[in-house]
Amino acid sequence: MDTRTQTLPPGWRIEATGPFPGSRACVLRLTHADGIDAVWQIDDGSPQCEAVRQLAAAMALTGESYREQDEGPPPLLST
Repeated sequence: MDTRTQTLPPGWRIEATGPFPGSRACVLRLTHADGIDAVWQIDDGSPQCEAVRQLAAAMALTGESYREQDEGPPPLLST
């Protein structure tokens, strides 16, 4: 696996979240500034959900935000 630091092209954002209370899903979202997005909802307990969980934790530890503060798309899941 190539472990070099990688960044998203300008205008793109990434969010990795979950699983959420009351839900068994992890969510990975890629969003472009023009509003186009791709969303993957993955069942908890799968290797893919664990990867999303680890990505979310790594993003939180760096103190960096990969989502700009704007009036973009609504939250992934609301309660």
